[in-house]
Amino acid sequence: MVCHNCQLAAKKHGKDRKGQQRWKCKPCRKTWTEIGERLFGEMRISEEKALLALNLLCEGSSIRSVSRLTGLHKGTIMKLLVLVGERCERFLAERIVDVPVKDVQCDELWGFVGMKEKTKARKGIDNALLGDAYCFIGFERDSKLVLAWHLGRRTNPHTDAFTEKLDRATDGRFQITTDGFSAYPPSIGYHLGTRTDYATIIKKYGYELEEQRRYSPPAIIGIEKEIIHGQPDPERACTSHVERQNLTLRMHLRRLTRLTNAFSKKWENLLAALALFFAWYNFCWMHSTIRMTPAMKAGVARRPWSMRDLLVAVA
Repeated sequence: MVCHNCQLAAKKHGKDRKGQQRWKCKPCRKTWTEIGERLFGEMRISEEKALLALNLLCEGSSIRSVSRLTGLHKGTIMKLLVLVGERCERFLAERIVDVPVKDVQCDELWGFVGMKEKTKARKGIDNALLGDAYCFIGFERDSKLVLAWHLGRRTNPHTDAFTEKLDRATDGRFQITTDGFSAYPPSIGYHLGTRTDYATIIKKYGYELEEQRRYSPPAIIGIEKEIIHGQPDPERACTSHVERQNLTLRMHLRRLTRLTNAFSKKWENLLAALALFFAWYNFCWMHSTIRMTPAMKAGVARRPWSMRDLLVAVA
């Protein structure tokens, strides 16, 4: 660090209350603070603890366990999550644009905020931000990149919003496969119909007792594939890869773990947690199948990122 007045090398002069380095020039006795990157806005939190907390959240730890491991207050962790999550959501929308793709799979991941939909109906609560919450995911089969995602209800308007995001994220003609959800064909036909070969796959399940269905899904007894438009390859019509991605998401996001009390209590917290995970997964996660990050495979990034690299990019 060089003094602006004397143009001589300055010496370190302690740190201020925000942890930023201060400097002092001995000849002119001028002191100043080095303004670094504002990775956490106005939050007074050490970078080391913040990075540790965010990494733990992406590795499946709950808010309380992160609080015990880092010594940070639960409210501080939640504030940090919402801050970084909002930045990650904007970053993904700006960075994952016009990506060349060949084979896209879409699925919806179920979760809930506050309470399940049946409990909400039983209690007569009228709140759109409580109840079932579905995360729509658009997944590229070859690069393993999460192209687009959307948190909402399993309805036509939210399906349309997700498909619009998928349209902005992709480029060129490609094959797309979804499940039998009735809202997909009109939405995909409107936004992606001119450049997609679209097929659906419907799985048939056997009947089992209610006690067995509660903890494990029934056995698959048949699969039906249907061509909606274009000329999709029936051999590649599949949703297994995006469903495996759903497992990765549930394993690394504590608030989506089934049969626990770690579920989200606020809609904005679940939205922020999903945005952080998808940004971390695309740019930081070393995928064992492709032996690189999905962003590298898709040509969006040149090297694997650390959590700090991600925070600098989104800030």
